[in-house]
Amino acid sequence: MSTLLHVENLSISFPRGGTPTAPVVRDVSFSLESGRALAIVGESGSGKSVIARSLVGLSGDTAAVSADRLEVLGRDARAHTQRDWRALRGKDIGFVLQDALVSLDPLRRVGDELEEALIVHGVRGRAERRARVIEALTAAGVPEPQLRMRQRAGELSGGLRQRALIAQALVLEPRIIIADEPTTALDATVQAQIIALLGELKGRGQGLIVISHDLAVVSSLADDVLVLRHGEVVEYGPARDVLTDPQHPYTRQLIDAVPTAAAKGQRLCGGADDEPRPARRHADAAGRVAPALEARGLCKSYRGPDRVTRPVVRDVSFTLRAGTTLGIVGESGSGKSTTAWLALGLTDADAGEVLLDGEPWSALPERDRRGRRQRIQVVYQDPLSSFDPRLSVAGILDDAVRSGESLPTAERQVRVGELLDAVGLPRSVADRRPLTLSGGQRQRVAIARALAPKPEVIVLDEPVSALDVSIQAQVLDLLADLQERFGLSYLFISHDLGVVYHVSDDVIVLKDGRIVESGTADDIFFDPQHDYTRALLAAVPELPHPAAPIPVTR
Repeated sequence: MSTLLHVENLSISFPRGGTPTAPVVRDVSFSLESGRALAIVGESGSGKSVIARSLVGLSGDTAAVSADRLEVLGRDARAHTQRDWRALRGKDIGFVLQDALVSLDPLRRVGDELEEALIVHGVRGRAERRARVIEALTAAGVPEPQLRMRQRAGELSGGLRQRALIAQALVLEPRIIIADEPTTALDATVQAQIIALLGELKGRGQGLIVISHDLAVVSSLADDVLVLRHGEVVEYGPARDVLTDPQHPYTRQLIDAVPTAAAKGQRLCGGADDEPRPARRHADAAGRVAPALEARGLCKSYRGPDRVTRPVVRDVSFTLRAGTTLGIVGESGSGKSTTAWLALGLTDADAGEVLLDGEPWSALPERDRRGRRQRIQVVYQDPLSSFDPRLSVAGILDDAVRSGESLPTAERQVRVGELLDAVGLPRSVADRRPLTLSGGQRQRVAIARALAPKPEVIVLDEPVSALDVSIQAQVLDLLADLQERFGLSYLFISHDLGVVYHVSDDVIVLKDGRIVESGTADDIFFDPQHDYTRALLAAVPELPHPAAPIPVTR
């Protein structure tokens, strides 16, 4: 094995106007050898992505980067110019950016983006470029690559966008691949494909640096783990040692925050109230739990760029009982998000109907739905993209309060403060723009916005997929607290089966737009009846002992 990267005492800071500032990364050391994978883990803001970007020369013009040693492929990179870094990026170092939702150019076709790297590095034949693009997309698990390469980012699901980014990093077969949250938006089976793909790259002698908040993914792929906290290394060593016998309390805290079978119904972050707390259920006079939301025979098709009409949702029916959580799982492209939009009345069904609190909802014209919209709200996968960038947090929440009821300005200001309190945010964030908040804070603002009109139902579309494990745990605890406090009903969509099991009372499994299995969470996860459900569960990576995985019957 050869050493591909060697870093000693790397420190990174961002001076302001020539004035030194405290380092965001301090004295970090590690090495990467061919055929091995190093995982860098830690909370949001710990410096993971800053380190990754420094290894490809993308720290930014204002960054102050220093190191006693920074060798990339045997060369001292401390004095590299941008021209030197450009020669390395793509060809020798592939970089999978973190945010698939905004990292692809929305105006360009996916195939054109991948071809650009080939053109820059001298691949001139168009036929060869197209063949290599299709090969990279196929390797990254993209279905129908000839079709997808003709589409733009906005026409792809979050999972497909993530896979396109991975393909972009693979297209030149670099010796080093740095993957910043490479499986964040991927369902279990595609995630397993990507883990297997990255494992194959290791087997071919390529070196991997994987940044991930998913410790099960880390355990499946990494040979070594480096744990960061506040820009400093708190633990570094072989993956199995770090994950099964952590020496630092912070590492133990990260591992304990992972949803497991034993933690269902309990707080992931601990605290005084650690007893299981069932969700409040609204029962009728006979003791039956009333439906908050019903779908009956929903169907929806879309016409693709090849002029072929494809069904996305096929005869989907479900019942969300009041005060409970219904989880929806399935692979990327299975129809999860389209089902959510149909439930919200944001997309018209080709057939079928949705009832809200037992009354017609989807069948109503929008002018009639408008007066009831406050009763069903949504928390999006990417909160930042859903906010008006011109508004402060207070402005965002004030706008949401006004959509629910007409209140004087003073009362709305009081309500904004109460919403911030409800989601555990300090009132000092009211004057800040969402761009200045952390990912966890933005998601709390999104939840507060959904709460503002006092809804009965909240649709949560991948609400924790972009959060690191400890912040994810805080948000899941928050959602459980709010459900108990306000009697909320959740339609919870996620590719993360561990999270779905933790939060859900009932679960439906979608495949190719159809429900292939439904039942209680325990039925689905302990005793799956459909081969597809069993395949999904079998694809879930597991943390090594002592952390227990979700309860899957193998």
